[in-house]
Amino acid sequence: MPSRGDPARVDGAATPPAAPGAKAATPGTVTAGRRNAARHALVQQVRAFRLPLFCLGLATVFGALTVDDLLAGRQQLWRRTTETARQLSLLISQDIDHAVTRLDRALRHAAERQAAPELAAMPPALRQAFLFDQALAEEDVRLVFLLDARGDIISASGALPPGQTGMGYLRSHGRHGWGGLWFSPPQPGPEAREVVALSRGLHPADDRFAGAVVALLDLDSLRRRLEAHLQVADGGFTLGLYRHDGVALLGAAWPGPAAGQEAGIASIFRQAALQPNGFVTSGTAQDGRLLHGFAWVGGWPLLVSVSGSAAEMEAEWRARAIVTGLTTLGLLGALLTPILLLQREVMRRHAAEQEARRNSDEFRLLAENSGDMVSRIGPDRIRRYVSPASRRILGREPEELIGRSPREITHPDDKQQMLDTVGPVYAGEVEEATTAYRICRDDGTWVWLEARVRSVRDPATGLPDGIVAIARDVTERKRLEAEIAQLVTEDPLTGLANRRAFDAGFERELHRCAGLRQPVAILLIDVDHFKLFNDHYGHPRGDACLRRVAAVIGTAAAHPVDLAARYGGEEFILLLPGASLAEAERRAEGLREAVEALAIPHLGAGGRHQVVTVSIGLAASVPEPGDVVLAAELLVQQADHCLYEAKRRGRNCVIAAGSAGVVA
Repeated sequence: MPSRGDPARVDGAATPPAAPGAKAATPGTVTAGRRNAARHALVQQVRAFRLPLFCLGLATVFGALTVDDLLAGRQQLWRRTTETARQLSLLISQDIDHAVTRLDRALRHAAERQAAPELAAMPPALRQAFLFDQALAEEDVRLVFLLDARGDIISASGALPPGQTGMGYLRSHGRHGWGGLWFSPPQPGPEAREVVALSRGLHPADDRFAGAVVALLDLDSLRRRLEAHLQVADGGFTLGLYRHDGVALLGAAWPGPAAGQEAGIASIFRQAALQPNGFVTSGTAQDGRLLHGFAWVGGWPLLVSVSGSAAEMEAEWRARAIVTGLTTLGLLGALLTPILLLQREVMRRHAAEQEARRNSDEFRLLAENSGDMVSRIGPDRIRRYVSPASRRILGREPEELIGRSPREITHPDDKQQMLDTVGPVYAGEVEEATTAYRICRDDGTWVWLEARVRSVRDPATGLPDGIVAIARDVTERKRLEAEIAQLVTEDPLTGLANRRAFDAGFERELHRCAGLRQPVAILLIDVDHFKLFNDHYGHPRGDACLRRVAAVIGTAAAHPVDLAARYGGEEFILLLPGASLAEAERRAEGLREAVEALAIPHLGAGGRHQVVTVSIGLAASVPEPGDVVLAAELLVQQADHCLYEAKRRGRNCVIAAGSAGVVA
């Protein structure tokens, strides 16, 4: 037996002897054990909080997706706005190109006629009409006159301001300046209105400088007419028109200091040196960033800019971003409490089941009270569940819709489109799709629904098991889209098609008639002495006159394929696909008589016609397949030539291409 001093006994308790070769515990071993225990406890805590950590990561991803969506929306807004500015600048440049081309033709016409031998024998009034009527017929022209080589006025359509001579305009043109059409800087004109002078030099056969023919354009009138294009976009754009050397003919009123405006113009011209049309940005965040769409005006030394403020463009997006951000933060904050509660219930099995049931009830409550109509549709295309939102959207009880196919109350014109979109979702070929269609309400009216459908799969087999559709009423949005489409294609004053809609319809009908080998006729219609009408009666009466004439022209478009449009100012155009030249001439004469029969008083015209009349030039041809662009140009040129011939013959008449005395 061991003795009392035997180390195997401590305080009377027996301890087993150490195994042979066993090592006693050291302080380092104890520290390592504690470290392992702490690591295990940390792992357990991480496992206990893995659900909150997962939700935090999911919230981070959701927030990142929200930010990405907002940034993508901003980029899309920039792309849409810059493309709108570019398209507007191109549209306005084409308008200016047509106007300058016609005016240049009129100035050439006056330059050629000033050398006519019979000019000296004409009375003054007839001489002015002989020289300047064609130029004065153009919009925005205030005054036309001829200068000799010394700057003295040879002949003029009116009087210059007191104290002003033609020498200033001659110096503006320059004896050794540009040999073609010259554009002066803005300067005072008749009636104290700011004008820009368009001049073309007179060069006899010996090519010596003999003076110039000058037309003065009213800048206020030109600005109002061009800025009408900007009203369609409603984007807060401003218009600028510059000469090739940077001289502003119509300056844009940009925000910020003058130095910033000069830098903006410089950036436009730098980019315009690289491409005929496009867009560029200028300015800084402090001064205010600007975006500019630009386009050169045909072959003329003119540059058009359409500019807008980035701050104004982004105002609506910024407000939406703030609302979306606050809503997202609110949703994430609102989810924090349920997540913490769910985590606590995960630690206790029974409470977790109760929480799951509560969440299920809350989800159903949300579905039942959602503003969108939620439907569960089986693979047999029959509804199995419909949320109560059907009462508000369709005026129908959910029980009335359950057990029926959605196609029963879908508009007949939309059934095939809906089938083509939703069919692949039913088949499981795509996970989700979005479609819009019309559906009949209980009162018999039709409403537009936009439905997002998602494929549902059987949990056991993984096979497609129908769809879930979430639909909302988009009738008001569809109505607004239709109104916007009408604004883009309709002339706001007359209600006829605008120039853009006519060009598209003209090209489409040329292609169609070329394939059918049918003729296409166009009537170019101009209200006679309309500038004198406006001067005599005022612009409101002038607008009313144009509307009445336009109504007659619209009535003349008797066939479904006919197209009546306002071509510009008091000029209209009527497209008659399938009409021969003889038929078009008969319809043109009827149109002319109908306008004259309106008996709109026009005392300012003088002569034998005391009512508003029209002059019509027409042309017709059978377009060749593959060459419709050239056919369109030739038709318009022939009709335009005939229109000027009608004016030359005294107006209020119809001249057809190929008529006696008309050169094709």
